[in-house]
Amino acid sequence: YVPPRRTDREGCPERGRGRRAWRTHNRVHRWADGHMVGGASVNDPVFWLHHAFVELLWFRWQRRRPGARCLPAEPLALGDAQRGRGVARHERMPSWDVTPGEVEDHSGVYRYA
Repeated sequence: YVPPRRTDREGCPERGRGRRAWRTHNRVHRWADGHMVGGASVNDPVFWLHHAFVELLWFRWQRRRPGARCLPAEPLALGDAQRGRGVARHERMPSWDVTPGEVEDHSGVYRYA
């Protein structure tokens, strides 16, 4: 099964905040169905497989680009159309109180073979 491709802006995050910001993230959960749909998604092995795969892709990207980091480093300027659509590398993430820069290197926690 391949989910239908969206061509409208309905599923795009709006300013990176609130309920609409999670629509893109939640699509994978809805597509997988079962326990992945609700708040019990962490009980579904597919949840862990999916997130582990995303982290593997991130590791491979980093390995091919030594020294490259998550961008932008600082929040975008006022008036920039992309401002607020994501979290900058040195900006605290809501709910976790850490920055992307503090967690972008997983090598101190685990390593891929």
